Amino acid sequence: MKAANKQLAEWDAELNQLHERNGDLGLKVQMLEQELKEVQRDREANKNSAPTVAEFPEPADLLNRLKARRKKSRADLADMEAVLEILSYLEESD
Repeated sequence: MKAANKQLAEWDAELNQLHERNGDLGLKVQMLEQELKEVQRDREANKNSAPTVAEFPEPADLLNRLKARRKKSRADLADMEAVLEILSYLEESD
């Protein structure tokens, strides 16, 4: 009988420890859920405040700026159009 009571006492102590651990884990889950909500709110706020579309100059204007800075540049209008197309594609993928 003493052995059975001892075993029951051990199981009771182990059960209490598991209940404490479960409570701690529940609290940790609540904290992580709150942190996740805050991060999601911050992310939404950042997304809403950031400009979504950059305004690029016209290809001819860009070519003129390039020629003003680099007189010997061999770029032409088609090159500028390609560069602007690449930039707009990169911005869309962000």
